[in-house]
Amino acid sequence: MSYAPDSLRKDTPEACVEAVIQKVGKKIVLGLPLGLGKPVRLANALYERARQDPSIDLHIVTAISLLAPKGSSSLEKRFLEPFVRRLYGDVPELAYARDVLDQRLPANVRVSEFFFKAGDFIGNEEQQRHYVCTNYTHAVRDLLAQGINVVFQMVAPPAEAGGDLSLSCNPDLTLDLLPELRRQQEAGRKVAVVGELNGSLPWFGHDAAIGAPAFDLLLEQPQTDYPLFPVPQSSISPADHMIGFYASTLLRDGGTLQVGIGSLGAAVVHSTILRHQHNDQWQALYDKLRVATRFPFVTTEGDRGPFREGLYGCSEMMVDGFLYLMEAGILKRKVYDDLEDQERSNRGEAVSAAGVVMHGGFFLGPRDFYQKLRGLSEQERSRISMTSVNFINDLYDHRFGSQRLKAAQRQDARFINSAMMHTLSGAAISDGLEDGRVISGVGGQYNFVAMAHALANARSIITLRSTREKHGETVSNIVFSYGHCTIPRHLRDIVITEYGIADLRGKPDEEVYLAMIHIADARFQPSLLKQAQKAGKVRKDFSLPSSWQENTPDQLRRALESIGGGDAFPAFPFGCDFTDEELVLGRALQGLKSATASTRGKLRTFARAVRADTKGPELDPYMERMGLTSGGGFGAMLDRRLLAVALADAGVLDDSNEKSD
Repeated sequence: MSYAPDSLRKDTPEACVEAVIQKVGKKIVLGLPLGLGKPVRLANALYERARQDPSIDLHIVTAISLLAPKGSSSLEKRFLEPFVRRLYGDVPELAYARDVLDQRLPANVRVSEFFFKAGDFIGNEEQQRHYVCTNYTHAVRDLLAQGINVVFQMVAPPAEAGGDLSLSCNPDLTLDLLPELRRQQEAGRKVAVVGELNGSLPWFGHDAAIGAPAFDLLLEQPQTDYPLFPVPQSSISPADHMIGFYASTLLRDGGTLQVGIGSLGAAVVHSTILRHQHNDQWQALYDKLRVATRFPFVTTEGDRGPFREGLYGCSEMMVDGFLYLMEAGILKRKVYDDLEDQERSNRGEAVSAAGVVMHGGFFLGPRDFYQKLRGLSEQERSRISMTSVNFINDLYDHRFGSQRLKAAQRQDARFINSAMMHTLSGAAISDGLEDGRVISGVGGQYNFVAMAHALANARSIITLRSTREKHGETVSNIVFSYGHCTIPRHLRDIVITEYGIADLRGKPDEEVYLAMIHIADARFQPSLLKQAQKAGKVRKDFSLPSSWQENTPDQLRRALESIGGGDAFPAFPFGCDFTDEELVLGRALQGLKSATASTRGKLRTFARAVRADTKGPELDPYMERMGLTSGGGFGAMLDRRLLAVALADAGVLDDSNEKSD
């Protein structure tokens, strides 16, 4: 038995596009899923049709349009192009997304996103103007307000003959958007919902399983199925590892976890696994850092031992870290969709019904993550429920579960999110700058912070690095004040940097200000204290304790290196898509970029490049990887010299000799 009648199926994206135009007309407001679930064949076909036909008015409304990276400098391009070919060579590019980035959309097309890929559009005025600011839980409402009349989504084919399709990676908004569109259709509005089948997408059941009649059209062209867009693992720095370690001290056995993508999220997962599988090493760092003495509230808010009951994952984004936690035997606390069953489970009574250990709204990650998802057994897959973000991100009643059920499931919740900056008063800056420019978006961060204050025994944890590089200088990410915030100070809770944990909830301002200064980099503590005292927030006779001055990069690096023979906190604990040479080159080029961020730095670096030695066997593999072995004119010669300087600064070779090409 076929999963869908022939009348629903089309075998070319162009045929789908023609049918959509015939159905809704040439004024199209296209809703595309966030991130991975964008159907590239359909999206590209409609965009190309609009490019060729100016009478089509196309407005694309979405979030996180994924593109393979392209370098800005000559050296960056030489580094990235072979890597991009290797990782993304078979993944078709979203044509509209590239044109948005290059600022060359045709006049009859515009794109509005409610969450940017971080930093991509900081200088793109058109995208800044079209940005839609919304909480993730309000996104369906606000997308409908934009007038969406067409939805395209990539879906997984049936797992068995005649079975359901699966929304797989993106039921997050679609599960709530489709019923609203159908109600509008019943009221006489013309809408079209089109699915693009892709066999590369892993099939998930539960709420994500959806019958073919939910769609008006289905594109089935298996010979052009393409791989899923991968997001490579990020390197975890010593600072990130320390943040992850401190976060792992706050996780309670039998609790609930939400965590995001990137190196900070991966660091939390790594330290959580270390705590469970190598508790002696984890405890050694705990004792060395004097966690219980310096931050005594951790002894009541967290745990130190392995996970016996395990954790339940409740996260808008199911990152690959949740699979690692599942494999490690940590993600195993089951929750149930029946309130009575859940309450019996909470009392420690046996429950015969099947449960799940993970609720996720969408997923995105590295290639091997997708491979693992496709390789899950039926039993393993059944433990994961991909579902509506409105079920996950708030406590209101939803058709998939009541508020009472959600509260019963989410015991001892720890909602971990990252910020760019944090004020002494307790406000988090995560999505934009004080001049109004948007870096990324609010997403679900506000939802989880608010939910942490509403749930019994739940905590919101904001993680951030204490410093960053700006124009070649180190600056503090903990600031006295800032002209924009994502999380207001009245929702302040727990903040973690690489130097410790600040418990801000319910505390008077002086304690809050001092707790934040306590976890700031030592270089910036005096100026932060001076500002706080000038504002009357800290008493004038307060002096910085000498122990706070231990907040230095060298101190934390030594602490990490003292554990497990120095191998307990690797840069890539979950694998890496880069070769060894590429890792060295990446580090060297990042150092070069930082060194040339200022005019003085550029002059100094170019002066060194003039004298740089570009010959020698230790340089050969790097020059070969970058296509700089010989020739290429003046530009290639300059690249060789700059690369030699960068490699010297990265510790690969001695740059003392003065030679030429």
